[in-house]
Amino acid sequence: MGSHRIILLIVICSFTASSCRKQTPSSEVAEETITVKTQVVGEKVIVIPVRASGRLSSKKESKLSFKTGGIIEKIYVDDGQSVKKDKLLAMLNLEEISSQARQAELALQKAQRDFTRAENLYRDSVATLEQYQNARTGLELAQSNARIARFNLEYSEIRAPSDGKILKKLAEENEITGPGYPVLFFASTEANWVVRVSLTDKDIVRINLLDSASVSFDAFPGHSFACHVSEAGKAADPYTGTYEVELVLQDNPVNLASGFIGKVNIFPSDTASYPVIPVEALVDGRGNTGTVYVIENDMPARRAIVIHAITDGGIVVQDGLKAGEEIIVDGGSFVREGTRIKRD
Repeated sequence: MGSHRIILLIVICSFTASSCRKQTPSSEVAEETITVKTQVVGEKVIVIPVRASGRLSSKKESKLSFKTGGIIEKIYVDDGQSVKKDKLLAMLNLEEISSQARQAELALQKAQRDFTRAENLYRDSVATLEQYQNARTGLELAQSNARIARFNLEYSEIRAPSDGKILKKLAEENEITGPGYPVLFFASTEANWVVRVSLTDKDIVRINLLDSASVSFDAFPGHSFACHVSEAGKAADPYTGTYEVELVLQDNPVNLASGFIGKVNIFPSDTASYPVIPVEALVDGRGNTGTVYVIENDMPARRAIVIHAITDGGIVVQDGLKAGEEIIVDGGSFVREGTRIKRD
């Protein structure tokens, strides 16, 4: 019996002690204090580049064609071939065109004889003034026709307008081509190299003529070429809704080739000051928005921000923060609004 009384006494004491602990008021438990690191928001002048990709080409690229139509007799060049100025590139079969030019020359000779005869007769008062004037008009018409025929004969061949390179043959020998129909795609190497990029309306408003830029190509790893904005489109492409911007390379390396795809960074001349915060201050983010904790009355307050850009120097804030405000940069993930904090 004695052992049973001892066990019962122990159980009663255990319940009594438990009841005593449960009766301790919750208000007597000290609220936890979180140690955080804070920083005053600074402001910096930021130049955020406009990034795009574009195609390299010569400043002067043209589609070369014949003035008249006919059968292509000969094409003397191939794709990618370098040529010198005035080199003969292609020519038509000249049999028909030469015959037309010969007809025009013969007609001119006859008109010259008719005019000379009418002029002599008019001086001798044998021919009338009208006959003399008609002969002179006939001579002028024959001269015009002869000039046209000689011009057509001259432009029945294609010569290089400058030193350059044949980018592509657009026709072949023995094909019939029409007047002005492209036969060769030509790029001048005497002109500057340019990169043409397409920008959205949000980016085009930041671009000005002569803004500096850089471009890099996969063909030249680790190397970038300095350039500047030479043209900026003022009307959107009706199909894509983008605006074309042309960049001129300041150097013309000999190994560049038309068609290279380049990665472009354009540095707008217009700058602005923005609040900049460390990346660690961002509690969460989605897209161009995020959340930070701002110290208000010595207490953390959750604040939504709009992110303008993320750079090596930190997060550039477009809206939601001002320079001089104090934010939590370390420990923000452990606090909530109203949490007691202690600055490290």
